Amino acid sequence: MDELQPKRVDRIFSIRKDVPDTIFLTCGSFEERCLGVPQRCETNFSERIVLFRFTEPNEKRENLIEEMQSLFKIETFEEKYYTIAVEHGKSTESILKFHNYCKHNSLLGHKNLVITMDITTFTKSLLLDTLFYIRKFLNVEKLRLLYTIPKNYASPEEGELSYGIKGIHILPFYWNEWFSTRDDLLIIILGYEEMRAWSLINKFDANVNLLFVTKPGSIPTWDTYCEKYNELLLKEIPSKDSISALNPVETSNVLKKYITDAITKKYNIFISPLGTKPQIIGIFFYLLSNPKIPLNIITTTPVEHNIPYYSWGIGNTFQFFLPLPKVNTL
Repeated sequence: MDELQPKRVDRIFSIRKDVPDTIFLTCGSFEERCLGVPQRCETNFSERIVLFRFTEPNEKRENLIEEMQSLFKIETFEEKYYTIAVEHGKSTESILKFHNYCKHNSLLGHKNLVITMDITTFTKSLLLDTLFYIRKFLNVEKLRLLYTIPKNYASPEEGELSYGIKGIHILPFYWNEWFSTRDDLLIIILGYEEMRAWSLINKFDANVNLLFVTKPGSIPTWDTYCEKYNELLLKEIPSKDSISALNPVETSNVLKKYITDAITKKYNIFISPLGTKPQIIGIFFYLLSNPKIPLNIITTTPVEHNIPYYSWGIGNTFQFFLPLPKVNTL
């Protein structure tokens, strides 16, 4: 799985070099790093651009989207630039809009789609739902995923990145099975949001909780951040193991190590990824590789992001190629 290993890219061309990609998917954000891919893309790298745009008022996000549109020279795309409105906690509705877009543009019957997706600032639920749709309904020859890290995060001493949770969502596309005769096992991949993890553990109330720390970080400076951010929680529930921030293959391998046949027969298994987007890709790859494992995915919506201390600046961009089986279009 060499193509799924992270590879740093300084310039972003179309996948087939001399032919534009079929479609480019991205998501607006209040984080400056959402501009990382637009700054590094060559002109005319894609035939179409689809932007997922959250509807909640946020002046910083809207300003960054305007800058993103300028970098992409949106006026040159005309009708081939499309915006999909998204509400937090309702990502499935946005996927239905994307489906209608694909249907209207004759992409559903296309045999060899070439898709690039900037996953940097997708929410976890929107990212998972979009990946599910692409896997289920589109025939993709190549799916390239791009991910930009920030220049820096707030250090653990500077404050929380978010506060609590206002909602727990079991994603409909990732609901596999549940038996009343089994105990519930909750796996949490920890990020930098201790209050979010604490709230999930308290509200979900699983019989068993397994915690995994994000380590190593995307850069060496962040190697200890996850443990420091979750210091109080880890004193109560020690971590089971660590999971790389950047390597989806390692995420998949760790899950394979701990979700054994004995575990799947004894527990209803839930997983909540609170870490990085490449870890999400690792979970998705694990499910592709182990389709019979009844893994249910949980996402959460925080009460509030600590925007001034969340992240700032634009760091390196990495690319991953996710292998997907062909869809039967007969």
